[in-house]
Amino acid sequence: MLSKALPDYKAIYDAYFSFAQQHFSAADMVHADREGIFNDTLWHKAGEMSLHGLPVDEASGGRGYSAMQSCAAIEGFAKGCTDNGLTFSILAHAAASTVPLYLHGSDGQRRELLPLLAQGKVITCNAITEAGSGSNVYEMSTLAERTADGYTIKGGKCYITNAPVSDYVLLYCMTDVTKGFFGGVSAFILPADTDGLQRGPVKSKMGLRTVHMSEIMLDNVAAAEAQLLGKEGAGAVIFNESMVWEKTMMCAMNLGQLERVYENTLAFCKKRKLKGKALLNLTNIAHDMADVKVAINAARGLVYDAACAIDMRAKDALQRSSVAKCFVTENAVKCIQKMQVIYGGAGYLAENNIEREYRDMYAALLYSGTADIQRNIIIGHSN
Repeated sequence: MLSKALPDYKAIYDAYFSFAQQHFSAADMVHADREGIFNDTLWHKAGEMSLHGLPVDEASGGRGYSAMQSCAAIEGFAKGCTDNGLTFSILAHAAASTVPLYLHGSDGQRRELLPLLAQGKVITCNAITEAGSGSNVYEMSTLAERTADGYTIKGGKCYITNAPVSDYVLLYCMTDVTKGFFGGVSAFILPADTDGLQRGPVKSKMGLRTVHMSEIMLDNVAAAEAQLLGKEGAGAVIFNESMVWEKTMMCAMNLGQLERVYENTLAFCKKRKLKGKALLNLTNIAHDMADVKVAINAARGLVYDAACAIDMRAKDALQRSSVAKCFVTENAVKCIQKMQVIYGGAGYLAENNIEREYRDMYAALLYSGTADIQRNIIIGHSN
């Protein structure tokens, strides 16, 4: 059984890697990074491979992939795509919006919206983080109050990836403050041009500059009951489930990026000579590169362990995704920093890309919950 499954994952990985190399690796990333260019043409191009909705069934515009197959596709694509911000933009949409709609949407939402999300025909952002609470979503203050026609929403969200370019917003609000996060939070999916929903200016960031981020302000936004995702009060369940997918898919992306940087650095070490010797023949550099390879292989095991937990509907899936998030992100940042040093002064120059790879990867320590949040989850779910 296992021997039949393995070639399928490699075929998926290879297909998405080749697709990315063909269409997503020729851009001048120094210019795109400097100017903060979001490439919406390539965003929609990725829809040809349903990258925006890998787990969604084929009838709804997806690929019908398992979590493990989805991670194989993402790992391959991220390795081949040099625009890390674009990959992050696509996966933020896929994991935090498409998957929740697929798993919890009403028949009408799945019929009308899901194919648009799964094929990348629209862009969606996920709005849960608030300035006063950060990663502690339990202290949410954005409020959706019941009215005769539905709800009126007031509040604000920050650090919202894709917000400036989004067509829809998946918005989490408090609908019953007496119940708190579990039972008191609900999710709404709203058109981004809804009256009273305003988006702030694009934020200037350290890295991932080719994906846009902004705040969202909500001033008496009217929402119909039909725009609820799931039932009232189901927001915590929807969010926690989406976070398992998001962390796992993002780790697959981090893994693919790290593989690309490793291979590029390996080629540099073979070509660059010091006193007539290739850098790779120097013991300290050879050992540094060996350490990176060890981290890559270990990270891959944890990524696919988390994906397997999703596919098995394991009770510890949240914990296993947090274990992957901790290890993969922390080691990926350390490894790229280590490889940047190998380049010497050249590694500090934008033209050689390694400094951008470091800045882009550093964001992995922050999005989808910081390392401290992941450690809280890991120990909180331990027996």
